[in-house]
Amino acid sequence: MRWLATLIGAAATLLTIAPSAGAEDLGDLLVKKGVISQQELDKFRAEQRAAAVSTPVATAPAVAAAAAPPGTPTASLDSLVKQAVQSELPDWMKRFKLSTLMYMDWAYYVNTGYGPQLLTQITPPGPGNDGFNSFDITRTYINLLWNPSDRFTIRVTPNIFREVSASSAVNTSNSSQVATNVNGNLSFRLKYGFLQINNIFKDLDALKDVPGFTNTNVKVGQFENPLIPWEEDLYGYRFVNLVPLNFLAYSSTDLGIAIMGPVKYENVRYLDYWLGYYNGSSFHSAEFNENRSPQGRISAYPLAMYPGLENLGASFFMSYGYSNVAPDTPDAVIRRLATLVHYNGKYGALAFEYDRTYNENNFNNFFTGAAPRQMINGVTNPLYTLYNSILNPTAIGEGYSVFGHINLGDWPFSLFGMWQRWYPNLNVGNDPLDFDRLVGGVAWQPLSWMRVALDSQNIMYVNDGDTVPQDTHAVFTNLEINY
Repeated sequence: MRWLATLIGAAATLLTIAPSAGAEDLGDLLVKKGVISQQELDKFRAEQRAAAVSTPVATAPAVAAAAAPPGTPTASLDSLVKQAVQSELPDWMKRFKLSTLMYMDWAYYVNTGYGPQLLTQITPPGPGNDGFNSFDITRTYINLLWNPSDRFTIRVTPNIFREVSASSAVNTSNSSQVATNVNGNLSFRLKYGFLQINNIFKDLDALKDVPGFTNTNVKVGQFENPLIPWEEDLYGYRFVNLVPLNFLAYSSTDLGIAIMGPVKYENVRYLDYWLGYYNGSSFHSAEFNENRSPQGRISAYPLAMYPGLENLGASFFMSYGYSNVAPDTPDAVIRRLATLVHYNGKYGALAFEYDRTYNENNFNNFFTGAAPRQMINGVTNPLYTLYNSILNPTAIGEGYSVFGHINLGDWPFSLFGMWQRWYPNLNVGNDPLDFDRLVGGVAWQPLSWMRVALDSQNIMYVNDGDTVPQDTHAVFTNLEINY
């Protein structure tokens, strides 16, 4: 109970030096909660007053504050409590961090259609279900980080996801079966699990001060790819909508090894890089292919020496891999490329992006939200046949995007938006699957750990015709909790 005595003593000392003797402090709150009695609090207060008068040199933070000359700024009660609690923690716990991240929303679909998911794990019904609405939880993280030393960081992050499976009832004998309970469950899976080696060249005298070798880190395990999380940070509104290539099924996480870090000269960052060697599928897929996928991003900041322009840059990303099939099965090459010009600062962020993919937009990757059924009344659906032929292994996709946000001065409000034009197959003229995605809204941050957004999200197919899917128009209220 020594930590409790220290905590109460700090609160009591602050009360003796408070300008308003009637102000309620932590000691009064502890009495109200029944943690200590009023007599115990009065005793602590008397002891602290005596210590402040009789002790010429104070040793405790609270006593030091009491003995300070008039007019000297005193530590806040919050900081004193943190110091008292921190001093009682074992060393390993001081290096342990726990945090949470949650995304929740309510969505109303003015029009429902076929196409990609507007947000991960949201699969509304397709055409003919206008007016559909739902409450959703699209992400919950429990972030566990441990720094056993300055050289190592270990992270484990479980993630929630919605299970949707084609599994039907399972036979348990010739005369019985058990129904599947997979569909609809909110289940946990591992999102991140990695070891990070920090500043790997710190002890190499020949390299530790060379530009490009300072603050160089290595990650091993299941962790971010070079593009998507970096781009999400640039945009700042992942809790509202997905960034362009993530919207087209490029997963943000995979297993592998990567090296990353800034390139600085005279403490100014001119380059930033992330080079990785991954499985090439995603964190939620078993790996079958024997080939690995090199992936990398390089960001340049040529005007970084000028104040206000240090975050004006250009970035190039590329990945090369193969479809996830076993060695005895014919596979196909998968390529992704992205080029961006971007800026972010005190008043907001803005980015222009060009993307190009090869064999990325297959049928399942494209129609993650709602897809046309393969069979209708025992007959093959002609729309399914057409779309499946367009989204084939030789498809070259291309697109353009603009996204960003504006902070409204010192107010806790911001405006954000994204426009994306995508051509799933450049070899198909008047492609019925060419689309625009338009997102726009306003965000409010009432607390440091909470944001709320009201926004409109739309998928609008560019061409006209009987085979063009119906557009999707939805209104969202999104909530982020990050603590």
